[in-house]
Amino acid sequence: MRQRRTPPGLRRRHVLALLTAGAASAAGGRALARDLPAELTQPAQISPAAAFGLFNTIATAGARLVAAGERGRILLSDDSGATWRQVPVPVSVTLVTAQFATPKLGWAAGQMGVILKTTDGGESWKLVLNGITAAALMLAEATADAAGQPAPADGNGTPEMQNAQTLVSFGAAVPFLTLLPRSPTHILALGAYGLALESRDGGETWRGIAAQVPDPQGLHIYGATMMGQTLVAAGEAGLLLHGPAGSPLSPASSPYQGSLFGLVTPTPAAALAFGLQGTVLRSSDLGATWTAQTPVSANAVLCGTVLRDGRVALGDENGNLLLSADAGQTFHGKPGTFPLTALTQAPDGALITGSPAGLRRVAL
Repeated sequence: MRQRRTPPGLRRRHVLALLTAGAASAAGGRALARDLPAELTQPAQISPAAAFGLFNTIATAGARLVAAGERGRILLSDDSGATWRQVPVPVSVTLVTAQFATPKLGWAAGQMGVILKTTDGGESWKLVLNGITAAALMLAEATADAAGQPAPADGNGTPEMQNAQTLVSFGAAVPFLTLLPRSPTHILALGAYGLALESRDGGETWRGIAAQVPDPQGLHIYGATMMGQTLVAAGEAGLLLHGPAGSPLSPASSPYQGSLFGLVTPTPAAALAFGLQGTVLRSSDLGATWTAQTPVSANAVLCGTVLRDGRVALGDENGNLLLSADAGQTFHGKPGTFPLTALTQAPDGALITGSPAGLRRVAL
């Protein structure tokens, strides 16, 4: 029987989002409030120093910037990052990712299987999913997929079933690591240990989609992007997946076996996957094949974005900002101090960075 994995501390960007192991009953996919970890029931603390904590993601909502990070803190800026204000959030777990489908409609996700939803551009948020319910949904999907199929000869259940049972055993400890809105109603949420769900009603209800995201080893998926109608995902141990969204994805051969923390798409057909040891992999065929570029840094690359002028910007764990003007074929560096955990471009053109020391503007 496959050995059950123990949740590690995932540090830096996703890796910096430390897992909190709060166990709770998953009976029937529901848990009473008294059974939930405190972080799922206690709102984020409003603090005048909120902008100086760890931020793992900075999303754009029209002309607004939305930053999310440790202890459930979400901050908004309407002046291209010159000033920030904190808004109420119903949980105090670390948030890892945020995405908007429209200037008003968006979602944030992170530790303990939390997914939050906003319909007013981030002014207010509601909790729509937690890890206990998410694990139960994965188990329900695995059970349905196994119905009518021959039982594995070893009697241990399918890899999908084993992954789902692992998720349930971890309670609320497993995080979502990336969100991918395909439309205002259709959202994908992927995470650790094969966690893969989708919503078809704007995030109000969710269902497991492990059969569409084959991950028999239960590896963490750190990043996903759409390239036209093709979904490309990257993750732990060099995991690379690609294929038409809505159909089972296919694994791609990876020239690197370490963790890949994200993806950027500098052209409609080209994708870059970045990760440990300054690794950058490049695909020019919608994620079907990948080649290794010359390492861009001696450190892990944790975040990236494509600027409006087409340049690629990557950030590493030593604070170095790495820029490319040729769609990621070559990079030059700008040294920094704190690990860069989030990057986005503000409406006025400045680069906004997140780190364990907070949010700042960088002139380009």
